[in-house]
Amino acid sequence: MLRSVALTALASGAAGCFYGEVINERPSAEIERVGAGVPTRGGALSFRAVVDDPDRDPTSPSWRFQACNASGTCAAEETGFDPIFDVIVPPRVEALPTTRVVITLDVEDVYGAVARPGQRLELDVVNNTPSVVVQRRGREIDGAFPPDVPIVVSARGSDADGDDVSLTWELFPARDSVPGDRRFDVLPDPPSGGEERLLLPDVDGDWYVRVTASDGIDVSVHEELILVVPDRPPCLGALDPAPAPAGAFLVLDAPRRIAVTVVEDDLDVYPAPPPGDPYLGAAELRWYVRAPGASAFAFVDTGVGGLELDPAHHDPGDRLDVRVEIDDRVGRTIQCAENVATCSIGQDACLQRQTWALEVR
Repeated sequence: MLRSVALTALASGAAGCFYGEVINERPSAEIERVGAGVPTRGGALSFRAVVDDPDRDPTSPSWRFQACNASGTCAAEETGFDPIFDVIVPPRVEALPTTRVVITLDVEDVYGAVARPGQRLELDVVNNTPSVVVQRRGREIDGAFPPDVPIVVSARGSDADGDDVSLTWELFPARDSVPGDRRFDVLPDPPSGGEERLLLPDVDGDWYVRVTASDGIDVSVHEELILVVPDRPPCLGALDPAPAPAGAFLVLDAPRRIAVTVVEDDLDVYPAPPPGDPYLGAAELRWYVRAPGASAFAFVDTGVGGLELDPAHHDPGDRLDVRVEIDDRVGRTIQCAENVATCSIGQDACLQRQTWALEVR
């Protein structure tokens, strides 16, 4: 391409003017991708026009963007004129997943010189794998659940491309589970908006729930371990008052209450849970008294949190013992001898028996 300029020359003492033609060189251009990573459906892409004009003339880029599907159909055309060109890859082209994008760049300087050849960049597009979030809720203690108590497992799938996600559920029960004794039921209309299953494990062991999410192209799999352990014995928690040390006595010089204020357990607790609780029941408290001079404890009450004692019912100097033993729905046997003040089925800090020694004043 030619552009006209005026040149002035002096020759042989005579002044004169003449016009010449100067060649305007074409600019060159290149498409540079901004950022890295494999392009994905629904993802953002950015490109920069890298232009070199030998004459340092002002230039202007012209962009065009197309997305194509596996059948070869291309659409979703976008254009732009800024040095940086930003686009979003459409998830689909005419109802089919996007598999390729095409970006072209033309550059022209102010004198109409066009970069040759025009720049073209093709990039393959991959599908975003769907994801699934799995959660569980129930009577979970230290990461484990007791048997025969419902566990709700919820799952929600998502896809960055906006594809519909379907979920497939599989249950892998513990080894000794009996098909007729366990449950794995669909729960309708979960509040999470995803899907939910109700698991009722019949035995302890490792249970696995596998949820597979599919968008029709790719899948992702989540396997949730649900550890089911045998129902543990209940534990005496807070007591009022605290028992006296071994060999010592609490003084009974006024009416006072001997009470259990807390029982901790997988399922059966005290204070009792509200009626209709889906998991919890009430612990059983059995109360005994060994009267002054008696050799054995006598059962006096159950289902109450404590006993009321009045020194007026005794003579000064009388010594008596008050005992509580606790149980849960399992129906456990206290193995310790009657003369042992405390007892733990597991031979640890979890007590199922406590005795208070008192002296009347």
